[in-house]
Amino acid sequence: MSLPTNEAPVAALRGSKAYRTYVLFALSVVGFLCAVDKIVITMFMEPMKKEFGLTDTQLGLLTGVAFSVLGGLAAIPLARWADRGSRKWIINASLLAWTVMTAASGMAVNFTQLLIARIGVGIGEAGCIPATHSMLGDYYPRGERARALGIQSGVFFLGSLGGLVGGGVLVQTVGWRYGFMILGVIGLVVSLIFQLTVREPTRVDEQAVPAAAGESVWSQLGDRRAFCYLVGAFATTSLAGSSVGTWLPSYYERAFALTPMQIGLGLGLCLGLATTIGAVVGGQLAARFGAGSKSWGAGFSAVDTVLVMPFYLASFHAPNPVLSFALLFCAFLLAGGILGPVFSTLQDLVKPSVRATAVAIVSVAGVILGQGCGPLVVGAISDVIGTSGNGAEGLRWAMTALALVNWLTVVWFWLLRQRIKAIESASCP
Repeated sequence: MSLPTNEAPVAALRGSKAYRTYVLFALSVVGFLCAVDKIVITMFMEPMKKEFGLTDTQLGLLTGVAFSVLGGLAAIPLARWADRGSRKWIINASLLAWTVMTAASGMAVNFTQLLIARIGVGIGEAGCIPATHSMLGDYYPRGERARALGIQSGVFFLGSLGGLVGGGVLVQTVGWRYGFMILGVIGLVVSLIFQLTVREPTRVDEQAVPAAAGESVWSQLGDRRAFCYLVGAFATTSLAGSSVGTWLPSYYERAFALTPMQIGLGLGLCLGLATTIGAVVGGQLAARFGAGSKSWGAGFSAVDTVLVMPFYLASFHAPNPVLSFALLFCAFLLAGGILGPVFSTLQDLVKPSVRATAVAIVSVAGVILGQGCGPLVVGAISDVIGTSGNGAEGLRWAMTALALVNWLTVVWFWLLRQRIKAIESASCP
């Protein structure tokens, strides 16, 4: 196909605005289910602990390492495939895989089988987000990209609301086993609709900025130092956020004796609704103020993360659940604001031919360290601290210790901002 020479052919290749909006909606629904199937197990942790007689360390292994490590390792080859092949097929195959393994989780009769099923869910979900971001990069031009990525990321986190509230309802009505199976059936229906209605986009930007013959993947990732700063930011923010988020349902049950439905509603509003609102607003701000500067997103994310920390830390030490949830809502409302700007910055740094690979690499750092090792570390610290009673105090201080890592995220984002500004200055005549 010949290289587009003006905006009209490019717009035609991207499709109509109505269809782009539908694709964004469809990809957001898939991301929503991805988040639901990932987080719903946190609402099932306490009944599974009682049924199988598990320790906190085993729960951390089940929700962290089991889900994340092999999934993280699978993400990069799947992303390389997405940069070369059909992203639509990769997304739908991933959806089918994690859907089947989610249903299989409900059929497990011992800890080992449950562990294997969760590994399967993690591997299945590994192909979804990189391919999704690559598709949106071709459907939306740069000026609209942060907004689209913010919306998709926001709906992904809205899946936390669905998973936590829905998980609370399911565990109190049909039990955790049937809960997993019901989610599996829903995933199969969505997979069929997605396959029939979404089409693979033309790789518009790759025609405009083609990779040089023989150019390595690493060279296509742009400035190495800037990319490493972004990897560091993803790793530490995930370690401080995902590892703690995994344990919040158990913490609220132990500390305040809340029911699963109460916990699901409270955390769903905080992790889901608040993050979604923040992500949409952050994407809008980036589209309005960051269009002319590639360093704006990194600077905004550094300042935003500073504002998050007081609310986040205070939520673990509030004397009652209402205040704790209110503080946590504020923390995630602010934290969600970085999603659109950060993912848009990532696409600015790398060549279009490696968009999915770049998303996979930065995500792997967050997945393995934050979602993989983090929950296990929190569980281990909680077991070591112990304390009398139901373990709420040990869990509180374990979460606090991991949350403090987020100050490193501020450093990484600020270094990234300075590096991008230096690159932009050097490129000016």
